[in-house]
Amino acid sequence: MNVSAQKTKRLPYLDGIKTFALLMVFALHTQRGSEVTAPCHDAVLFYAARCCMPLFFMVNGSLMLRRETFDFSYYKRKILGIARVLLLNGICIGVYVFVVHQFPIAKAVKEMLKGFLSYTSYAYLWFLYSFALIYTLLLFCFDWIKKNLNCVLGVLGAVCLGVMLVSLLSIAQGGFFVQERVTQRLRLWTWLFYFCLGYKLSVLDVSRWSPQLLRGGAVVLTAASIAWQYELCFRVTGQIESNYMYDDIVIMAWSISLFLAFRASPRVSAWFGKFAPYSFGAFLIHGFLLDAFQLQSAVNGPVQAGVMWAGLIVICWVLSWLLSHVPVIREMLRY
Repeated sequence: MNVSAQKTKRLPYLDGIKTFALLMVFALHTQRGSEVTAPCHDAVLFYAARCCMPLFFMVNGSLMLRRETFDFSYYKRKILGIARVLLLNGICIGVYVFVVHQFPIAKAVKEMLKGFLSYTSYAYLWFLYSFALIYTLLLFCFDWIKKNLNCVLGVLGAVCLGVMLVSLLSIAQGGFFVQERVTQRLRLWTWLFYFCLGYKLSVLDVSRWSPQLLRGGAVVLTAASIAWQYELCFRVTGQIESNYMYDDIVIMAWSISLFLAFRASPRVSAWFGKFAPYSFGAFLIHGFLLDAFQLQSAVNGPVQAGVMWAGLIVICWVLSWLLSHVPVIREMLRY
C-alpha cells in the first residue's frame, strides 16, 4: 500500500465518533420540545449531547485534511453530493407535507423549496451549507492551511474565545450571547476551528498517554461541561439553549477529550462504527418521525423522553438499514 493510500485510509474510530455524535443529535431533539421556549425534559442528557456538532465537524475535518490534495474534481464531487442530498430531501419534504399534513400544492412546493435551503423543521441539514463553505475555502487554501495548521488553529481558537468573552460580558450586563446574531451555518470561525482541530487530533501521537487517563479526562470534562452549560444557560440566562457555547474553552476541552477517548478505545469505537453505514439515513429519518407523531410534545419528564430517545434510535437505524436496500432511496441516505 502506498503512502497516499495509507493517509486516506478510513480510521475505525472516526466511524465510532460519527455514530456517537448522531446519537447525541437525537438526544438534543428529544429532550426538549421543538420551540425555543419549550421545557427541557432531561437537562443532563440535553447538555451532555451538546458535543455532537463539534465532533461531527472534527470527524469531517480529519477525513478531508488527511487527503494529499483537494482539487476541483474532488471539490465538485463533494458539492454535488451535498446538492443531491438537499434536492432529494426537499422533494421528500414536499411529498411528506402534501400527503401527511395535506398542504395545498402551492404550500407544499414552498416547503419543498425551504427543504432545499434547509430552513425547515422536518430535517436538520443546515450544517451541509457550512461544509460547502469550508470546502470552497479548501479549494483555494488547502495546502496553505495544512502547512500552517498550528497558526490557523491558534488564530481561530483566539477568535472563538474572544467571541465567547464578549458574550460573557454581554450576559453579565443583562444581555445575551452575541453568537445569536449569526445563524449557525455561518459561524465559520467556530466550525473551521473544529474542522481543523479534528485533523490535528487525528495525527497527534498519543502513544505516550494512558488510555485510562484519556477516558477519565473525558468523563470529568463531560460532567464539568454539563454543569457549566446548566449554570450559564439554564440558571443565568434562563434560555436553556446552549448552541451558542461552542466557542467556550470548556466545550473545546470537552470535545477534544471525547475525540481522544474514542481514539484510546478501539473496541468501543468498533462497536459504534458497526452502525455508521446507516447513521446518516437514520439522521434524515428521525426528523420526519418526530414531526409525524408529534413526539416532542407527546412526552413529559425525563423517563418518557429517555424512552423516546432510545426507541427513536432503534426505529430509525432499522428503517435506514431497510431503506438502504432500495437503490433509489439508498442514494438519498448516502452522504
